[in-house]
Amino acid sequence: MTRRAFIQKYFLRFAVSLALLGLIVYTVYHVFGSTSGSLQMHYVRKRTDIQIVSAEAYLFREEQVLTVPSKGLIHDLSQSGKKVSKDTALAAVWSSDLDAEALAAAQAELDHLNRMIRVLENSLVSADTTLSKAELYRAGAMKDRLTIRQALASGDWSGLRELEDDMLALLNRYAALTGSADAVPALLESMRQERSAMLQGTFTTLRNTESSGYYYNRACVDGYESIFTTAVLEELTPQSFAELRSLPPKETEAFVAGKMVYGNRWHLALTLDGAVEEMISVGTRYSFTFPENRDKVLNMTCTNIQTADDGSVLAVFASDEVPSDFTYLRVQTVEITVGECTGYDVPEAAM
Repeated sequence: MTRRAFIQKYFLRFAVSLALLGLIVYTVYHVFGSTSGSLQMHYVRKRTDIQIVSAEAYLFREEQVLTVPSKGLIHDLSQSGKKVSKDTALAAVWSSDLDAEALAAAQAELDHLNRMIRVLENSLVSADTTLSKAELYRAGAMKDRLTIRQALASGDWSGLRELEDDMLALLNRYAALTGSADAVPALLESMRQERSAMLQGTFTTLRNTESSGYYYNRACVDGYESIFTTAVLEELTPQSFAELRSLPPKETEAFVAGKMVYGNRWHLALTLDGAVEEMISVGTRYSFTFPENRDKVLNMTCTNIQTADDGSVLAVFASDEVPSDFTYLRVQTVEITVGECTGYDVPEAAM
């Protein structure tokens, strides 16, 4: 076969083979070689955006103010904010003829004594407590200390008194196990005697004569207990709600010693912008954040929605949850999660 005939016969096969080989080399080069410089990887994140509305919420509860005929020193027999059963002794009011200023000073001294006595009572350790518990008490106190520092830095000081008392009691227990075990009992007895010296004469004992409920001391009485009632909620309108907010606290001639709250259900009423009405429906649960309660999160159910003449919305929410570490302010700021959307956050460079 001549060279010309050979080329004519096999040229097409050679050309196709070379083309295929070039395609393979090109593909391999771009997959394993050049892509390292021409392609970039971008991370995406799964993200949930929430829609929040903020408002001033007003508290409605079933409350009863506890009073006695004459003024005096109030010695709490039950812890404020705790649930008590029927016929429980709530407080003893020791009659006093001191003027208002002197009585307030004596009451402040008695409150301080009672607080220190409670701390010392919580500081006691039993005789069979082993030394191994000392490190647990120290660790608990350091945890409380860190929480207190964080709260102070954030500017939210709610609940700090309870944390301080708990930290002090833990430190006292630690000291009792690692040092002198007699210091706390001796100081406790001294303070009890000092309190007994203050509480002289006649007294009146307040008892919970109704069903079980929650007792709150006189510091929690604001004068709106008979104004912001659950009965008012049944006929509450945007106009009547505005009238309630403008009312002054109710004064009483009797001496106020505290109050009882009956039932677990409590309500919040608030005014919202009209644009939010489409995002809220009766019977639906919503997540509430309470900034003035160290960002406490609770779920509340919408029980009523009404539109005012100016386009704003009156919304009422209810909850049966009664957390022990919650301060039930008559008015406080709330943040309501009314909607959320979940998706992937893609950087603009990847687009």
